[in-house]
Amino acid sequence: MNAYLIVLAAGLGCYILRMSMIGSNRLRLSPRLDSSVSLVAPAAFTALAVTTLAGIVLDAGLSAGLSGHAVMAALPALLAVAVGAAVVAWTGRPFFAVLSGMPAFWLATALIPA
Repeated sequence: MNAYLIVLAAGLGCYILRMSMIGSNRLRLSPRLDSSVSLVAPAAFTALAVTTLAGIVLDAGLSAGLSGHAVMAALPALLAVAVGAAVVAWTGRPFFAVLSGMPAFWLATALIPA
């Protein structure tokens, strides 16, 4: 029971710290930093996608000896990245990459034999 209280207290403290940054009127960012804040989410999603894709390729490549199986294992992720990039290029909104890329990944995973 003590571990649950520690996790709950840590989560509550983290939430309070985050809300204090968002809700505080005392914190003002410089115009240059404020304009770059909009790039944080796309950079974070790109980092997650690239590391996941690299992990898939490396896992498949190590188990298959870098054969065509590695490409087939990475194909759903590559298609999802391509769909997400195309949607962002078309709409200009990174949010839609997640809404289009994940269903493309799920569909490709279901249709492409492993």
